[in-house]
Amino acid sequence: MKIDILISPSEATRLEFAEVILRCADHDVECVLDLDFSVLHDRCNIPDPIILDFLFFASVVYGIDKLISRERTDDRWTRTMEFCLQVSNPEKWFTVTEDLEICLSFLTGDTWKIQFTELQYELYRPRSRRKFQPSAKGNTVSLFSGGLDSLIGAIDYLEFNSTSSLFLVGHYDRYSKAASDQKHLYDILKDHYQSRLDLLQVKVGPKPSGTEKTYRSRSLLFIALGMYAACSINEQTPFLIPENGAIALNVPLTPSRRGSCSTRTAHPFFLNKLREIFEKLGIKNKLCNPLELKTKGECVEECLNRDVLHIAAPKSVSCAKGGHKSWWPNTSAKGCGVCVPCIYRRASLYKINWDEEPYGRKICRIDLDSKKAYPNDFRALVSFLRSNFSRQEIAYLLQANGNVEITRLQEYADIVARSMDEVRALLQAKGTDEIRQRAGLIS
Repeated sequence: MKIDILISPSEATRLEFAEVILRCADHDVECVLDLDFSVLHDRCNIPDPIILDFLFFASVVYGIDKLISRERTDDRWTRTMEFCLQVSNPEKWFTVTEDLEICLSFLTGDTWKIQFTELQYELYRPRSRRKFQPSAKGNTVSLFSGGLDSLIGAIDYLEFNSTSSLFLVGHYDRYSKAASDQKHLYDILKDHYQSRLDLLQVKVGPKPSGTEKTYRSRSLLFIALGMYAACSINEQTPFLIPENGAIALNVPLTPSRRGSCSTRTAHPFFLNKLREIFEKLGIKNKLCNPLELKTKGECVEECLNRDVLHIAAPKSVSCAKGGHKSWWPNTSAKGCGVCVPCIYRRASLYKINWDEEPYGRKICRIDLDSKKAYPNDFRALVSFLRSNFSRQEIAYLLQANGNVEITRLQEYADIVARSMDEVRALLQAKGTDEIRQRAGLIS
């Protein structure tokens, strides 16, 4: 399906960014790209036009991803999306077109066909700042999603680099609560780290929201915003995307979850491909995942300031299904309790005796045969535990699910195995006899 991208510059545009409309005639849908460029303009010096192109590209991809429903495809998953984007230097973008298509296909599970052409309109109109805002500064920029991993990444950096400062970048759209989650965590960190910490939150998304809820491309947008901020400071400023190794690798728990049916937001192949693209585009800022070799439990246990983490962790959100509360018995909870990120989170907190949080559904008492319980992720995880795969078998599953460096395969398999041991420990201690039996923990 072809998506038209219509750029309509306007003297009166409130956000200093031209109106951009995404339109798909095949599905009879369209939206406006809701990009609050003013906050970037107020805080970040305009870097190389290439990084602005990349931010525009990632914003458009995110908008398309949410606009086009998977339900209307033959297999109810794989979409074929084609668009042409206006950029400042098409010749440079021609050199990475194939890499971008591979990168996006790996991330979202769709087929992407991308073209670039010369920018015909003024994409943004620089204006004087509406009110004074301090320019972005810091020794390092880090993703700040509102989740537990990015919280730990920030704490670890500030503790390990005791004289350095950190610039946090958060993303939200008008239909999510992510902005308030990020701000609550930031306020707690600010109490402890004072002037060594700053936060930039940028609204990007389609308006109206669109019907697709898988959000596979969100990490690309996070990286684009973070790299934009890092480039605006200087080309030596690195960007961190903290994500525990088990979630980054996201081993397929069942055959039906292979490919992009398991999220790949910080998968090593995806990040390595982006590094290649940045190098070809001349973007020199380094992209790093400081938690790549840790399980979530190890991230929590080895956090360099557990006192701060203990205060902030309850305000963080790890749930992948936070917008679907109607089937939760406890709708006041922050997480559903049965998605993979929630399960890993609970197991990690149990590891250090912090398993006190309420969840939408209590997995340790769930009826695995109940259709009303909606525990599909949990069923899959229990099935995986029962299989009791060896390290070699896990390595095979990882290799089948994505291009993993052969030299690091055993290292990655060991991360997955240790993560499963953390879940086993939780279920052994708190699960019903039925759950423990189905997970192969008792005969």
